[in-house]
Amino acid sequence: MRKKFWLIIGISFLLAGCSVTRSNVKELASKQLDDAVTAEICSSVNINKGLISYYLEPSIGRISGNKSNSVFKIDGYEVVLNIDVSSVITTKYYGGGTNEQDFRDIDAFPNQIDEVTGSFLSGSGIIKDFRYRLYRVSDNEYGILLQTSNLIMVGKTGRGDVLDVIRKMMSILRTCRVDEEKIISTYSKKELINYKKETLDIFQKTYPENGSLQDMISDSSN
Repeated sequence: MRKKFWLIIGISFLLAGCSVTRSNVKELASKQLDDAVTAEICSSVNINKGLISYYLEPSIGRISGNKSNSVFKIDGYEVVLNIDVSSVITTKYYGGGTNEQDFRDIDAFPNQIDEVTGSFLSGSGIIKDFRYRLYRVSDNEYGILLQTSNLIMVGKTGRGDVLDVIRKMMSILRTCRVDEEKIISTYSKKELINYKKETLDIFQKTYPENGSLQDMISDSSN
């Protein structure tokens, strides 16, 4: 009986040591991000949408999408992957510098509590720069933004699941292959307007209460 008691106590301490709290979420999330950036990933893709292809592990579901946006279900939370068409076109025709870390300045949610910029090795063997931002949406709810020169990925999750969602979001992002030449040939000015409307519709449907996401799309290049 005493052994069982101490076993329960030991397990409780272990669980407490691994739990994500308001005070340690920023540190633990940053560590998870570091691990996800260097973790082994699949070098092939199993989803091909024409403008973008990527690998989706079996535990992640696809809810909806169009040629430039996809909505996933990760651990019960909706995550949006968006081709940043405006950024691709602006860089092509107006120049965006040679530094990939000149990211378009956007915010997915209010109350940002952390930001990290870095690089990862993609599944296709290309080194890509990225930006990560973490937001405290409420006491138990956190927003995640992952961004590259041509992709925006946004998710909102409970505090206890934020680490796993970050890992899976980064895993998807690292497998993405974007056909920028096809994007440029696909999107005329009219198509670009349609892209903005479709993207805004998806974000409004997924995060209807979030004005920052709507501003993100509205403020993209004209």
